[in-house]
Amino acid sequence: MPVITEDMIWSKIPVRRPDSHKGTYGNVLAVCGCAQYRGAAALCALGALRSGAGLTTLAAPEIVIASIADRILEATFLSLPNESALIAKLEKATACAAGCGKPESPETVREMQRVLRYASGTIVLDAGGLCCLHPGVICHDTKIRPLLASCAGRLVLTPHPGEMAKLTGLSVQQILREPARTALEYAAKTGAVVVLKGHHTQIASPDGALFENHTGNAGLSRGGSGDILTGIIAGLAAQGLSPADAALCGVWLHGKAADLCAKRRSMTGMLPSDILEDLGQIFLRHNR
Repeated sequence: MPVITEDMIWSKIPVRRPDSHKGTYGNVLAVCGCAQYRGAAALCALGALRSGAGLTTLAAPEIVIASIADRILEATFLSLPNESALIAKLEKATACAAGCGKPESPETVREMQRVLRYASGTIVLDAGGLCCLHPGVICHDTKIRPLLASCAGRLVLTPHPGEMAKLTGLSVQQILREPARTALEYAAKTGAVVVLKGHHTQIASPDGALFENHTGNAGLSRGGSGDILTGIIAGLAAQGLSPADAALCGVWLHGKAADLCAKRRSMTGMLPSDILEDLGQIFLRHNR
């Protein structure tokens, strides 16, 4: 199975031009967070910012924005619920990161359906946001299948094995036995790039392409790591990388930053937010 290589990554990430401006690097809309999971929204937005997106807007309930705004000074904010304003932002965003810190609820399903319907750029769907694709929802809401079809070629899904079990109806044990096959089959079914997270994360495309990632370590085994990954993938997609390339680069960079961070903090002591500094160092070393 092909393994993501460093040369592959830097062949896809462009050098920033001297005459560029914030509009050159796209804009990310992060539809994330709830009262119980406020940090997830901040981590996703920071991942998008640190990966080079020109503009990042966090759309979240006011209670989330009020509690984390001082952590992400470079972002702008949209207080939810505000359906018309959210639709306007979705139609303009280059990439949308959705679902981090969202509960699995009917309200989230409706919000994620709105994202799928109105987003014009790449969509990275993670965490609670994946609940809109659960088999029960697909069976009982005929809107989901045409929405998936309309997003073909623009959708990235980032489940861990537990989330993939809910999406596919397979057991976690079945998924862990055949992660590559699971990712490929679900990519073909949904038309999405599937990032099946794990010890060796699998990145599968609808066309049958499959890659395995070998960066990263057990220090990522804590809440918040996936939120940063979602933000990184969206940030790269906003800058013009295809969904598949954004997923490949995002997964590799996320893991590489974690490897560097573990050398500074230890796998036990490192936090997901710590790897943002190491991500910047990786870009620095490669003139990005």
